[in-house]
Amino acid sequence: MKHSEPMVIIDFEASSLRKTSYPIEVAWGERLENIKSYLLNPDYMTGWTDWNPESVEYHGICREQLCRSGVDPRQVAEQMVDELAGRSVYSDEPHYDIRWKNRLLADSGYDPSLIGIKDLNHYLNQMIRSVHPCKTVVEFINQFTCSRSGRHRAAADVYWLIEFVDYIGQCLEKDSI
Repeated sequence: MKHSEPMVIIDFEASSLRKTSYPIEVAWGERLENIKSYLLNPDYMTGWTDWNPESVEYHGICREQLCRSGVDPRQVAEQMVDELAGRSVYSDEPHYDIRWKNRLLADSGYDPSLIGIKDLNHYLNQMIRSVHPCKTVVEFINQFTCSRSGRHRAAADVYWLIEFVDYIGQCLEKDSI
């Protein structure tokens, strides 16, 4: 099961998991060497005030860091639309990532439907079952070791996912010969 164009993996980190949350970091890439990652400064955006201090324990990004080092989210939204509209974009947590993508694009004046996000786990399970009808993505996760550590930041998560997709592809190619 090959796709005609390279798959883009996207990941967001957010201010919290509440409905009023907003994206604080986004990363995307199709290969390990071209991952783009941006901290998003909430001070540029009206209504981006939700903050859960416990989220810092998860992703390690404090609000002060966003305000000091983050970029205008509208610039990132523009770049996302330019680069990702109409592409095959996948997330391992589409429920959350779609919400944060929609918030970023809508609050930046873009139609959120310009960028669709598909479920990476569903895609990988279909790919796996085409060769191994009884296996699932979880079995491959248990066998996989990423060449880098440091999950729970957007770029690190995208790196892990790209490497994991490549690993599954190599395993399935080897098994189908």
